Amino acid sequence: MSQAASVSLEPSCVTGAASAGPISSATGFASARHAQDTPAPLGGWPATLRDVFIVGRATVLCHLLGAATSLVLRALVDPAMMGIWQGSKLLLSYGNYTNLGVSKGAIRELTIAAGRGAREEARRGLHVAYTFSTLSSLVYAVALLGAAAWVEFFGRGAWSRQWAIGLMMIAGLTLVQRFVTFHVTVMRGEAEFGLASRLSILEAVLTLVACGLATWFLGLSGIYLGTCVVLVGSWLYIRAHDRPTLAWCWDWREAWRLISIGGPMLMAGSASSLFRSLDKLMILGYLRDREYQLGCYSLALLAGAQLYGVANMLSIVMAPRYGGLLGDTGDASQVARLAARATELQAAVMAPLGGLAMLACPPVLRWLLPTYAHGLAPLVSIVPGAIMAGLALPASQCLFTIGASRRVLAALLCSMAVALAGNHVALTGGFGIRGVAVATTVAYGMYFVLLARLSSWPVLTTLERWRHFGILAAWLTPLMVAALWLANSTVL
Repeated sequence: MSQAASVSLEPSCVTGAASAGPISSATGFASARHAQDTPAPLGGWPATLRDVFIVGRATVLCHLLGAATSLVLRALVDPAMMGIWQGSKLLLSYGNYTNLGVSKGAIRELTIAAGRGAREEARRGLHVAYTFSTLSSLVYAVALLGAAAWVEFFGRGAWSRQWAIGLMMIAGLTLVQRFVTFHVTVMRGEAEFGLASRLSILEAVLTLVACGLATWFLGLSGIYLGTCVVLVGSWLYIRAHDRPTLAWCWDWREAWRLISIGGPMLMAGSASSLFRSLDKLMILGYLRDREYQLGCYSLALLAGAQLYGVANMLSIVMAPRYGGLLGDTGDASQVARLAARATELQAAVMAPLGGLAMLACPPVLRWLLPTYAHGLAPLVSIVPGAIMAGLALPASQCLFTIGASRRVLAALLCSMAVALAGNHVALTGGFGIRGVAVATTVAYGMYFVLLARLSSWPVLTTLERWRHFGILAAWLTPLMVAALWLANSTVL
């Protein structure tokens, strides 16, 4: 049992738990120019690389299992059914954004307090955050049940019954998911990457086995049943490993304090989730054969999700270190410089993987899933966008850490406007789902550039800016050229 897991979480409610204290330049970079040396993450680069290896090893295995699961499910259900599942899965993911940011605020406090050596003070807020988060998930589940009833009795589409069943199943899954995701977030905030990685592998194995078998016998309903098995298995794993007990505890003043910290982060997180869902939502809203088109487009989503997952893997390791560095130094500019270096390292990992995906996926998927061939062109077009969305993660985490979440939200709103306009033109101008993928990539690129400008750019000297730009251009330019060549070739 890990050291963090062996420490009991004291269930008493303490109003106004100690915050991270005053942070110099927390919402600006007034002291940025003097810091010439890129700071090391708290614990040093060797420890960081060790955690990257632990999480990376698990992520590679999970991605392989996830890709196998995706192929199995698409082989067992037709594109229309897969489109319904993609829409239902969106609603399940939105369940993690119903807590008004209280959990994000609690975890941010925990990571900064760890850098100050006052971790136990911040732990107290976790109880309140857990209670508030669970209750808000219950409200969301009730709303989904109401929507399921409305679709069942008043829906007139060909797939109304399947949508109603999906909404009902998602309502039940939401509560279990909230328990699991909250505990996983705490694990990562406490840098327990080994425990979290083993849980990820368990979930990937259960998803392949449970969802595969259930879908084989029950079709679309089997996907929901298999997802339930995965979440219950994750819950049992967390309980079996003697995680600290999160007690039911209500303190409105403490909850409001955490909401004031995490609320802007939640708004940005919710906008980010919506931003990365706009292509799917607009396909469902604009096209007459929406289920089939979204099912084919899911090939692009599959490739994009795998690449974004690699970036998320690296950002998961760095996230608590940003807070630790801020708590240790009190200097927001050092956090921004560390985020810039993390972006460069991510580009070196993700760009080659993106090129490999564009070259290898189309022929393999055309052979394995010929009925989904309509989605191959969007797959190639979405890869550069997925890479840039992943490269934006260090900058967004930096801004979250220093309390500048509103900058992330502003960048998201501008990029969402571009995505809305581009997708509208693509879907009304006859460009179809391939046009949607291109518009989405343009919007992701804009998001990446805006966040870079708002986070690390003010911190770097002119020479460092040219170096940073050159490193990113060296990795991304060949990727863009390859995407343009494939998009205009006869291969697709």
